[in-house]
Amino acid sequence: MAGTNEESLLQRLLHQVRKASQSPFENGIGDAASLCLLDFLAAILAEADGPIARVGAGTAVAFGPGGCTLLATRQTGSLTGAIFYNALTATAQDLDDAHRFTTGLHLSAVTVPVLLGLAETRKVGGEAFIRAMLAGYEACSRIVRAADAGIRGRGYHSTGAAGMFGSCAAAGTLLGLDDDTLLNAMGIAASGGSGLFAFVHEGTSSRHAHAAWASLNGLTSALMAEEGLTGPRFALEGYGDRHKDGYLKAYAGEWNEHYLTDEPEKPELLNGYHKLHAACGHAAPAIAGLQHLRERLLPRLWDISRIDIRGYKSSASLNRAEPASVTEAKFSLPFLTGVVLLYGQASLVEMVPERLEDQEVRRIAALVNVEEDPELNASFPRLRAAKLAVTLNDGEVIEERVDAPLGTPENPAPRAVLEQKFLDAGQKVFPGEVLGEISELVSRLATLPDVAEIPALLRR
Repeated sequence: MAGTNEESLLQRLLHQVRKASQSPFENGIGDAASLCLLDFLAAILAEADGPIARVGAGTAVAFGPGGCTLLATRQTGSLTGAIFYNALTATAQDLDDAHRFTTGLHLSAVTVPVLLGLAETRKVGGEAFIRAMLAGYEACSRIVRAADAGIRGRGYHSTGAAGMFGSCAAAGTLLGLDDDTLLNAMGIAASGGSGLFAFVHEGTSSRHAHAAWASLNGLTSALMAEEGLTGPRFALEGYGDRHKDGYLKAYAGEWNEHYLTDEPEKPELLNGYHKLHAACGHAAPAIAGLQHLRERLLPRLWDISRIDIRGYKSSASLNRAEPASVTEAKFSLPFLTGVVLLYGQASLVEMVPERLEDQEVRRIAALVNVEEDPELNASFPRLRAAKLAVTLNDGEVIEERVDAPLGTPENPAPRAVLEQKFLDAGQKVFPGEVLGEISELVSRLATLPDVAEIPALLRR
């Protein structure tokens, strides 16, 4: 058993989390945080009145009444009900931000709902909000980076399996928990991991619950610690040489400790990427390559005999040729290939049920072969790359490679692009002047005296 005077991995991690949340705002971190918030709101607006939003609104009633905003609805609810709804709907359209160097970690979906809910129950300024975001992004990102391969290899979705560490660190920071209390909170949260990747095999929508459960687990862990509940200090690494009963042993089997404890090159919030397509983030490199090739291929679509897409393991798994639902279509590179070549993008406009019956999309999808590439697999997560080779009937082969699609930290989307994404997502919900006011408020997030102004404008 670990010695009582030994510093645990969780304590060492929290040293880095505190540094991230307390450091001066440098390297554009305030602007980056405001873009993460704007991107989160775009994802919420995109799902307004959608099927997941209806599930969330109906379920939120069970949490009781209150004055917290179910974003982009006419409904308010309790703190927990609003957090559940906002986290559930944030991932519904696959437009929320995710971590550049991990598999399936949705960042804002497990931090921002908690922080917006708390901001509506007490006065929270923009600087405090951003510092809590930094803490949340740092905590869950470091844990998943340390154990990503094992978490995915054991069938877990990292958003559900580790997202509660992010929501707990964010909530604890905003609540002003001292070091010992936050340590207890994170130890409590370690018992609440969940979220199986089984959804991907049947195209079910259960995955959206992962962020909702993680958000509630993190918040309630912080609140319970504040009231005196204790959590295990060695919850991450466990006890003894065999790491008995530890989170990392149970969820991953092996891990890289330096991601938990070392000084970072930059805050993990800057390692997020913004999605510009309503599809799985691992499809983005191939989509970018198809967009680069589209002008050359569009006049010759009937001359294509084969399309080969090669990617790293997670992207190569997106190989279902005939999706039966829009959810499945978001995880189908063959289908997405047809959509992008025909329509130029895979936005909310294209990714709709009637597109599933588009015979030309299906014809092109049938020409697509998706395979894992050893080189690209070895370079992941350093690169999120794709290789494309389009073979024409005359034998000509047109090739393209993408290493950094637009929206990644290496090729960041300009603010104007993300603002347009927000406006496009919200146009069916709010008048343009309201969307403009929200966007302007978010751009001033670091200096806002009261963040509650933002959710107030998102009540219909």
